[in-house]
Amino acid sequence: MTKEELEKTHPDYKAWIPEWSFFIRAYFGGKLYRDGNYLIQHPFESSANYGRRKEIACYYNYCAPIVDIYVSHLFRKPAKKDYGSLKTNPLFNSFLRDSDLEGSSFGQFMRDSQRFASIYGRVSIVMDKPLLKASTLAEAAENDIRPYVSLVTPENLLDWKFQRSVYGKPVLGMVKIREAENIYRIWTGEGWELWEALADSAEARLLNAGVHGLGVVPLVTLYNRRSGIRMLGTSDIQDIADINKNIYYLCSDAKEIIENTAFPMLAVPYEKTGVDQGKEVGPRNILQFDPSEAGARPYWLEAPHSSLTEIREWVKQDIGEIFRIAKMGGAKAAEDFSQPRSGIALELEYQQLHAVLAEKADNMEQAESELLNLWAGWEGGRFDGTIDYPDDFSVRELDRNLEAAFKALEAKIESATFRKELQKEIASTILPKLDDSKKEEISREIDGRKG
Repeated sequence: MTKEELEKTHPDYKAWIPEWSFFIRAYFGGKLYRDGNYLIQHPFESSANYGRRKEIACYYNYCAPIVDIYVSHLFRKPAKKDYGSLKTNPLFNSFLRDSDLEGSSFGQFMRDSQRFASIYGRVSIVMDKPLLKASTLAEAAENDIRPYVSLVTPENLLDWKFQRSVYGKPVLGMVKIREAENIYRIWTGEGWELWEALADSAEARLLNAGVHGLGVVPLVTLYNRRSGIRMLGTSDIQDIADINKNIYYLCSDAKEIIENTAFPMLAVPYEKTGVDQGKEVGPRNILQFDPSEAGARPYWLEAPHSSLTEIREWVKQDIGEIFRIAKMGGAKAAEDFSQPRSGIALELEYQQLHAVLAEKADNMEQAESELLNLWAGWEGGRFDGTIDYPDDFSVRELDRNLEAAFKALEAKIESATFRKELQKEIASTILPKLDDSKKEEISREIDGRKG
């Protein structure tokens, strides 16, 4: 294989890599965002002034909180997971504790994966297994030789190809992943190849290869929200990041206006010797004019600051649009008492947020089930359990459920079993994060059983 063939990327990769880079910088902010050169240099602005303006620019990050709030809502209620026959496998229990061989539990890994999927629109997860073979289950358990997961962000998934199965279903036939600088791994339904792009040659070198026997590419795509195009998802901040960038511009301009207003520019007549007036002007430069003009004498030129009010209004409008797009207008309305919103409008926004979170939950269910099926496949089995993420994310639903439960308790229903089960439901709703032992203890106390 030639180096050019190895480094070839998918057309969609070429089209979307600038967007993916922008999204991740918008999420993390700080130096990563400043280095993205998203602050535009004004015409005739000196390079020194532009560099200084970039250095002191403030990025008010609205992207990160919105992504984090979405993830928090999605994982607020624990998913119901039945691992089936896998739960008796000691290797699988080890996988649940440390899924990526870096100390992350499977739940923590999936939460982080969803966070990056929310940023990029989708991420890929590879289910791999060490090359070292174990002759017995005990030996594998002793040395922790079992399948593990790795997260692949869109920047590193360079190429992919789909093909039709014998049943007509489109399946992933090949992916190419950049694992390190000049190191690439190609997965197919039969095996894998590890390649190195030689720096001083037009050729590529095969470092290693193997057969996995799974019959499918061991990679699962976790979509944030589906776009209708394979391997392309919809980011939660694809529109918000642009608005946030506009706020970045406006705040930089406002700061520059304040500085220009505070430090007026000196205007003096130029000398007859012919001094280059140049085109770069600013509060730290001297403006020169023709000394032969009437009343030609030095003076201070102060910059107008009337546009600050317009900038503030624009920034305020942009912030409102960010909350609206994020379906979080209710939170904004709670902060901004000067602009009350109708209950119908807020309820509609809650329902839109519910729909977004429900789609995310469905995608999480599918991805996690496919991953566990791959895990079982590496071990020669099949996943026979179920994964069920909560489908109800209404902000007000918890209060409604509790209110209904307490009214039911007050009702004169002559059934001890009904009252006990209702009390258990209330306890489970109010304290969803209790461990199983505490839940069992509460259940025993309600039933009047001894420990």
